[in-house]
Amino acid sequence: MILGYNKFLIFFYMHIVSSFKNKPIQHSTGISDFSDIILTQYFEKERLEKEDMTDDYFSLFLIRKGWGTHQINGQIKSVQHKQLHFVFPGQESKWDFRGGDEVEIEQIQIPEKIFETFGSYLKYPFSHYMKMGEISLSEESFAKFNYEFAHMGTDLRSQQEEKLMVEFRLKVIMLMLSREVYRIHYEKRMDSACLLSRFITLVFEHFREQRSVSFYADKLAVTTNYLNILCSKHLGKTATGIISRELLSEIKQYLAASNLSIKELSILMNFSSVSSFYAFFKKYTGMTPKDFQSKYAGTVLHAVPEDL
Repeated sequence: MILGYNKFLIFFYMHIVSSFKNKPIQHSTGISDFSDIILTQYFEKERLEKEDMTDDYFSLFLIRKGWGTHQINGQIKSVQHKQLHFVFPGQESKWDFRGGDEVEIEQIQIPEKIFETFGSYLKYPFSHYMKMGEISLSEESFAKFNYEFAHMGTDLRSQQEEKLMVEFRLKVIMLMLSREVYRIHYEKRMDSACLLSRFITLVFEHFREQRSVSFYADKLAVTTNYLNILCSKHLGKTATGIISRELLSEIKQYLAASNLSIKELSILMNFSSVSSFYAFFKKYTGMTPKDFQSKYAGTVLHAVPEDL
């Protein structure tokens, strides 16, 4: 998972920079000292509750565990597991947790001087983020933020040559935050029919090579959960079911009308092995590809029962 995420860091950084062109991005910060960045872990709610925070830092709070409320400049935000809260310099912050509940929260405090540089990676006006104050994260997004937070401390404690990783992580975190905001508004504003139409088009274009729902959700800038909900509600199948349906339809056509061997077809359809190809086909049809081919070879495809 970590190896895959390291690749994600590179591709995500390049992708997200090209996705937001409304603001110029600085490619070199010129900052050599990140020692003023503070990382704090909270496991005792009382410690965080007694701190009425108003300071000159931009603070990010990754909430791994915790229930209650967080008051930011008088606006009350709910607190729950797998959230990201953010407080800007000069904002007042006060926490109130439910009695008896455990907390596990990690805070990154970025001095205003450093934030002035990295704030340019927030792609919306600061007032927009101030109004939001918190974001509930999907499992996928939480895992990525969690990875960055967990490694930020290690990088800060490392030798000077590792400080470039701190700069890189700050950029990635800011861009990820912008992307989460973008997704929230995109999901709210985009017409469901339009989104599903784009999803179906993408499936037609990529179903042979891409069978992961996360690939399509990423292309549409929505979460995998939201895409599955839309598909189930309006199309009667999950996103996975729709992708599998198109793949199955293509496989049936080849089995019925081509001279390709089972092995050749499994390679053409990008299966990792013949056995995985067999398992996929039998799961949805109850037949092996060989049995299907023997029974329906030369058959006009619409004569084949839909559930096969």
